[in-house]
This record gives sequence, C-alpha cells and structure tokens, in this order.
Amino acid sequence: MKDKIASQEVDKSVFDQWDSRQQTNSMKWDRYADKEVIPMWVADMDFRMAEPIQKALESRLQHPFYGYTLPPDSLREAIVNHLKTEHDWRIEADWLVFIPGVVTGMAVCCRTFCEDNDEIMVNPPIYHHFYNSHDDKRQTLLKVPLHKQDNRWTYDLQSMRANCTDKTSMILMCSPQNPTGTVFTREELRAVGELCEEHNMTIVSDEIHCDLVIDGKAKHVPTALACPEQSDRIITLMSASKTWNLAGLNTSFAIIPNAERRQQFQQACVSVVPMVSPLALTASEAAIVEGGPWRHALLQYLNENYERIRIAVDNMPGLKLEPLQATYLAWIDATELGLENTQAYFEEHGVGLSSGEQFGQSQFLRLNFACPQAMLDESLDRMRKAVALLT
Repeated sequence: MKDKIASQEVDKSVFDQWDSRQQTNSMKWDRYADKEVIPMWVADMDFRMAEPIQKALESRLQHPFYGYTLPPDSLREAIVNHLKTEHDWRIEADWLVFIPGVVTGMAVCCRTFCEDNDEIMVNPPIYHHFYNSHDDKRQTLLKVPLHKQDNRWTYDLQSMRANCTDKTSMILMCSPQNPTGTVFTREELRAVGELCEEHNMTIVSDEIHCDLVIDGKAKHVPTALACPEQSDRIITLMSASKTWNLAGLNTSFAIIPNAERRQQFQQACVSVVPMVSPLALTASEAAIVEGGPWRHALLQYLNENYERIRIAVDNMPGLKLEPLQATYLAWIDATELGLENTQAYFEEHGVGLSSGEQFGQSQFLRLNFACPQAMLDESLDRMRKAVALLT
C-alpha cells in the first residue's frame, strides 16, 4: 500500500478552492450566518473531500439499502495495515471496536472502568470534551496542567505523581495534544505509562490527530506501542475523521488489546451507543486505503499555512504563536493584549476564533488553519488590523 501511495501525487491547488458552505447547515459557518465573520474555530476543515472518498460514497449510494451495517473485514484489515505502515504498530483485527466518535469512546471508558468517587486525571490545556466526558455525579476530575519545557508543552511528571491518590483510577490523554500541538516522545509516553502502572490507572489515549503531524522532525508514537508493558490497561481511540475531514459522518474506533476490557467496553455500548452508519464505514475505508496521496499533500499545505501564521503573528504585538508539531490548530498566547474577552474582541473585528477558556487557559486563542490560504490570509489581515487598534 505504501508503494501505491508514493507513486501518486495530488496537486496542492485542490486546497486553494474556497467553496461556499451556505445551505449545508454547517455548524462552523452558521454560527456567523448573519455576520461578516470568518469562522476559524471548530476543528472542521474547509477543504473538499478527497476524490477517492467522494467516489466511494457515490458508488455506495447506488445500492438502495442503508440498514444496520457491520464493519467489513476489509476495513479492519485496512486499519491494521495503516497502523503497521504509518506507525509501526502491529495490532490484531479483533482488537477493534467501532463507535460513532472519540468523545463517545471517552464517555464509555469513564463509565465502564471507573467506580464511584474515583478521580480521573486530565492535563490542561486540553480539548474541552475531556472536562465533561465523565459522569460528574460519580467521578471528579483531577486537573494537573502541562508545563513548558524547552519551549514545548509536555507532561509535568513530578506534579502528576504528587497529585495522584488512591482514588485516581484513570488518565485521559490527548496524543498528539490538542490544543498545544505537541507530539509526545516515546520516552514521555513511557514515563506516563509507568506512573499509571504504579497507581493502577486505566489509560485512555485519544489519538485522533495521529496522522496530522506537520513537523518533519516529529513522529507520532501510539501510547500502547510506547508502553508495551502497560498495553492491557490502555484503550486507544482513533478515527479517520480529522485527517480526511469526515467529522459529520460520525465514525471512529477503539483499539483494546485486553479481551476482558474489550468485552466490558462493548457491553457498556449496548443499547446506549448507536452503530456506525454504512456511509461512514465506506468513507473511512476509502480514506485509509486510497486517501494517502491527498493526506501527504494536505500535510505540506498545512505546514505552509502554519508558516504564514508564524510570520503574521510575529508582526502582531501582544500575540505569541506557540510551537506546533501536529494538528491544524494554532495555539496563540494573547495574554499581553490585556483584554477581558479576547475571543469576543477578534470576533467583533471579523474573525471567529476558539476561546482558550474552554481548553483551560482563558488568555489563549485557538485558530483552525485547515482552510484555503486566501481565507487564512484574510483572517490574519483582520487580526492584524484589530491588534493595531490596541496600540
């Protein structure tokens, strides 16, 4: 499969097309339907779907039945091959459990593997669903912030160890990290795994951005691969949705090596979690099997977009762009602007960014740069003008 991908190319100009998303009920764009605001918030790309995925869906639509559909063996095989080829991780097909979304997977894990009064560790700043996936009537969150080390966000192992108690039963990890964009090293992941073994903690690793590493010097290492001794306590959550822009189709999968935990997870889903739709399964398989050339072109385009942001923000006094290794979500420190509501200020000036408050750092902003460069440039120009009014 790797040779097939390498032999094909996708022209990067396909990402330059700025298509209207009016009349599509887009959550991203309808937020500002009556305003002159460019939405740069939710993690939803403004790129057309890869052609092989579009064709696969069109072909599936020719069949007039859309009943309950089981994940095909060919999809399981595609995922196994992809993880082996791209991440050197060898898994078994029967470790896979298909679910509608990664957030769903986190919620199932919290309700399956945690007892009443347990603590669940999270490491802010982090994707906001990490704060509300648990049952807050049964468990509490233990928030141990990441820290900056060598100008890079990573785990504060000393603080994590000091804050663990006999009630700390789970850690919810985000790797690569959202919103900081950190790609954790094998050594960093191993250290977390060893800590969790010491305290008998379940590890839930959200790796939805694993195929969106834009820093050529970094390489994603699955947590379960970095921590083979702890693999029985690890549930990995992945999806094709972020990489290939399939979020609205609602599909992801859990990778659970331990048979007992896998059975418990599956049982917890019964009558609560819906089956994945047939179109979502079709799109996922097409993405993984045939979407490689599109992804490689995408990564180059995203890297160029990030560089445009770096140059622009360097010339905006009061803003600081954090280094980023993965995702298409820029993390920007706006502390020096001294604004009471930074997100609202930029929104008033035509750019809809995500507020850092929902991730745990109120003075930060998150900017989604998975968009045509013309859209990005216009947004950055509006931000520049907004900052200039403060000086």
